[in-house]
Amino acid sequence: MSNTRAENTSRPLDLRTGVPRSGKEMIAGFAWLGRAADKARAKIAGMIGDYIFLCPVDKGFLALTRVTEDEFIELIARGSSDEEVGSYFERHVPPVQRDSANRWILEDMRDELDAIDREERRAA
Repeated sequence: MSNTRAENTSRPLDLRTGVPRSGKEMIAGFAWLGRAADKARAKIAGMIGDYIFLCPVDKGFLALTRVTEDEFIELIARGSSDEEVGSYFERHVPPVQRDSANRWILEDMRDELDAIDREERRAA
């Protein structure tokens, strides 16, 4: 089972048997966005398994982008593809917020992201 997506999609991954994308993978220049979208889609579809949507990192990422949890959930719930989610963030998140969110995810949370990636590679 592949854990990355070659094309934009709105179909949920079954996180009971698979893993979401790495938080390092970018959508529209945003780290963590794909992973948050994967978990949100799986939660809505009842396939989240042991993962937590709106974990502290999801919440921190959204807070730094200034996209509310409700806005994000609605965006995903209406079936938005990765391309549509990325476009929404490009339109609603100023570059300074994007850069701040990416810096937090990719630099401040680096050790946690590396640990998650190592753990999920074993699970995959």
